[in-house]
Amino acid sequence: MHARFLPGLAAAAMASVLSCSHGSPTLSELGGAALIAPSPPALPGAAPALAAGSPAPQGAAPAIAALPVAGGEAAPSPPAPSPSASPGWAPWAPHLADATDLGERPPRAQRQWNYIAAAAGADCRDALKIAGARFRAIPDTAKPNKKGCGIPHGVLLTRGPTGIVYSPPLQIDCSLALRLADIERVIQEEAEAHLSSPIARISTLGSYACREVVGRMRPWSEGLSEHSFGNAFDIARFTPKRGRAISVLRDYVLRDKDPSTREGHFLRSVTRRLRADGAASRVLGPDFDASHRDHLHVDCGTPRWY
Repeated sequence: MHARFLPGLAAAAMASVLSCSHGSPTLSELGGAALIAPSPPALPGAAPALAAGSPAPQGAAPAIAALPVAGGEAAPSPPAPSPSASPGWAPWAPHLADATDLGERPPRAQRQWNYIAAAAGADCRDALKIAGARFRAIPDTAKPNKKGCGIPHGVLLTRGPTGIVYSPPLQIDCSLALRLADIERVIQEEAEAHLSSPIARISTLGSYACREVVGRMRPWSEGLSEHSFGNAFDIARFTPKRGRAISVLRDYVLRDKDPSTREGHFLRSVTRRLRADGAASRVLGPDFDASHRDHLHVDCGTPRWY
């Protein structure tokens, strides 16, 4: 990739996780502790965790594992809820250990909160600064609000690691902000390939918003969108340094047709790369449903919808 649109990424490589997908290298493996990717919860009746390097038996659900931290040591298991803790928002691990069927799992909103609350380490904002991003820290949130929403370790980000300016700024969790290094890398590589110009600005339709899921995913999601935790943002337009802006509403070509413009090829390639490379957990666009006809939804949410 050309060095002229990747300022700060040499530092970011030491601080960011290579992928939102479960199973990617942890920061302890990469030499940092800013971002911790929690393992998904085990299903009831799952076999004990296997030794490192052992293949999982076919059909076996992943077991709950201690979170990796710097130095290769394991973080302690989540503490049991105290009597004074807010009811319904204790960590999911103790609950799942005692569950006898899926109906006894905590609500999905609780699992989403616990997932994102554990994703960012104490030095996440320091790592984000080293990566070259421009942002303002938002005070941490210890627990979700009455609707179940909130950003555990929030930032208001105006510029990403490769110099992309976000307008309006992204109000997101620090863990997602740190992963912008990989998301932007894909965007800039595809911009060079199809537009012969790096992306200078991304116009967004929203980031943090306490709301329910809309569209096709609503029946499967149990309610709250990843936007409700600062773990998603929507892209409406890409503006390169040279050439016209690329609009998702105008230029995105649905999957049953071949793009005939470089803007259409760029949008299709970015969407496919972000999905295939694991830079994001989910990328939903016009080819997903009508509610995404004018934007690309990008999130780093829980590995499972159920």
